[in-house]
Amino acid sequence: MQKNNVNQLISRYRGVEDAQQYLEFTLVEPQQLLDVARDIMRNVPPTFGACAMLSAMWAGYLKDHFSIPAIVVAGDLKISGKTIFKCKKNLPEPSKSGKVISSSWSGHCWIEVDGWIGDLSVFRTAYQIDGPSVLKEFIISSFGQNRGALLCQQQDLPLGMKYVPKFVLKDNQIDSLISGMAHSLNLT
Repeated sequence: MQKNNVNQLISRYRGVEDAQQYLEFTLVEPQQLLDVARDIMRNVPPTFGACAMLSAMWAGYLKDHFSIPAIVVAGDLKISGKTIFKCKKNLPEPSKSGKVISSSWSGHCWIEVDGWIGDLSVFRTAYQIDGPSVLKEFIISSFGQNRGALLCQQQDLPLGMKYVPKFVLKDNQIDSLISGMAHSLNLT
């Protein structure tokens, strides 16, 4: 069901050709996803709420270096029936004028590829919360302390953890987020 919903979102936001490529792709071994995730986590310091930039960087690298059609999904994250991050709108698209876009956004981003979900920010975000929190308590009880990245098949998510896809990012959104991350890390 999730793969069909995501495929419909890809068709709507990225086009039928990308949806077909995503649908036909089979991930034989997740090692490349893990290796890239580890590399990003080593080189990007923990930052609260950097899900969009981390997901864009991960998907972009997988596409450019391994031809893995990982997509960046924006949506809700629910924990134990409670909505932790609610996505009401897609991330803004860059303008042709090159003007910097600055607006608030309250959803969550992750990557998906062939039934796998990857999230580089959920643990970092949970561990940085001071005081009691549904997200923090769930992450610690389900995964423990000091975990790096979440990568698992959709059906293997712990009971009570639900990613709800609403939007799929286009290449121009992903490229802008990667540029923003590079700028914030002083790589430009």
